[in-house]
Amino acid sequence: MVKRFVIVLFLILFVGAFVFGGEMRGILPPLLAIALAFITKQVIISLFAGVWAGATLLVGFDSTLSLLKALFIGFFRSADTYIVNGLNETTHIMIVIFSLTIGGMVGVISRSGGMLGIVKSLSKYTDTPVKAQILTWFMGIVIFFDDYANSLIVGNTMRPVTDKMRISREKLSYIIDSTSAPVASVSILSTWIGYEVGLIGDAFGQFGNNTDPYMAFIYSLPYRFYAILLLVIMPVFIVMRRDFGSMYTAEKRAILKGEVYDPTSPATPGKEIVMMETPEDDMCKWYNAALPIGIMILATFIGIGISGYFSLQGKVASLTSIISAADSFKVLIWSSLIATIVAVVLVVLQKIETIEGAISAWVEGVKSMVLAMIILTLAWGLSLITKELNTAEYLSQILSDSLNIGFLPVIVFIIAALTSFATGTSWGSMAILFPTALPLVNAIGQTQSISTGELSPMLYATIGAILTGSIFGDHCSPISDTTIMASMSSHVNHLDHVRTQIPYVLLFGTIAIVFGYLPAGFGVNPYLLMLIQFVVAIGFILYFGKKLPEDS
Repeated sequence: MVKRFVIVLFLILFVGAFVFGGEMRGILPPLLAIALAFITKQVIISLFAGVWAGATLLVGFDSTLSLLKALFIGFFRSADTYIVNGLNETTHIMIVIFSLTIGGMVGVISRSGGMLGIVKSLSKYTDTPVKAQILTWFMGIVIFFDDYANSLIVGNTMRPVTDKMRISREKLSYIIDSTSAPVASVSILSTWIGYEVGLIGDAFGQFGNNTDPYMAFIYSLPYRFYAILLLVIMPVFIVMRRDFGSMYTAEKRAILKGEVYDPTSPATPGKEIVMMETPEDDMCKWYNAALPIGIMILATFIGIGISGYFSLQGKVASLTSIISAADSFKVLIWSSLIATIVAVVLVVLQKIETIEGAISAWVEGVKSMVLAMIILTLAWGLSLITKELNTAEYLSQILSDSLNIGFLPVIVFIIAALTSFATGTSWGSMAILFPTALPLVNAIGQTQSISTGELSPMLYATIGAILTGSIFGDHCSPISDTTIMASMSSHVNHLDHVRTQIPYVLLFGTIAIVFGYLPAGFGVNPYLLMLIQFVVAIGFILYFGKKLPEDS
């Protein structure tokens, strides 16, 4: 049934392009990608279908026979022209190298046992339920460089501690899920940064925006309302010892009965999550992770200064000018290479692993990034398609008279959430939306005679809406990889995790929409909005949350 529906949808889209013709064709490739993402739950297939559809439209057809010919030619042109050209840019290649390198560094750090060493060093201070949960949250913040490593390490390490303190595994998995992706998405150095910066840069390139993509990433941080609210509210939430809905029931069960998971739930479903091999406990040293990560951060800041200084040819300039002039892509490659060397040297010198074993761990880390690079490459190809089809210009003509540009951030947030919910991947949602949303903001801004300076905050708000809307939908989705990892590493029934988490996800998502993206689109200061969201969230928990009983 699904296959038939996909075929019918595909034909309808092309018939629509044939009948209506003209500029309307420009919206069909991204529309097809989004529609197929909902139907198939496969982002790679969906993105490739979008590229194929666009390539076919660009080949052109005027009859059924020529449509078949265009489909045939467009299929191969998708790969040999648009996907290749999408990757064949210096900045794109640099993003791939950086992302693979930092993925390899994560592999070496995991093999060294460095993160386990940090967690174990701090776990002895958890003698109350509140302290155990705060430590879980803190470790979720500390492991900022990768959401997968975050979920696996924090869950498997903290589970014995939280079990001892009679904290439900539903609560443990919620804390993990609320820190892993959000902290990686806002971190200035993580396995996410190359992917996010790559999408931003490519979208900017479609309409000639010369802002450095890395700096645009930084400028968008105040608009990451949902992610920041989760990260900031969690420790306050924990200290208040209040819950509501099914989470309250789970916590009450754990506290009063000592049942940290629901004994009536079926066996935990889903794929098996296996931790990377780590050394013996006495060799899991905290500095094996802290040193490479710390050096990477330091090298990035120093590298930006050096790169910006030489770009300005040694001229005296402000710090902002130096940062803006820096080649962030080169700097990220420098810092990731230095950090990787440090991580390998530490592992080898302590005889945790041989040089061959360290390289093997690095390769395993690189492998974990391959899927993301495939998605990113397809997104670059789709971006080229939408540019050649003038997608943003067509959409702006439709929306410019009927839609106030101020509503775009909240609309984009909702679309990103729905897409990531359907696909189970926040990265796929980002890849589908960036090539269309940012050029659309620019095009509508020009139609409504908004100056470039006035438009910049709207672009940054839209970037934040895409990135955090994708995470919001991902948190709601039972097929999300990070949601599955959170439940697996916590050893809790997956549907129990989803069921207890959704009320909180919907609460904070609604707060981000009503008190964040909606007013932000009309120019309200994002820092003021973050404060308002924090106060509203605290007020809701105080009013509707129930005080947890004391340990029996």
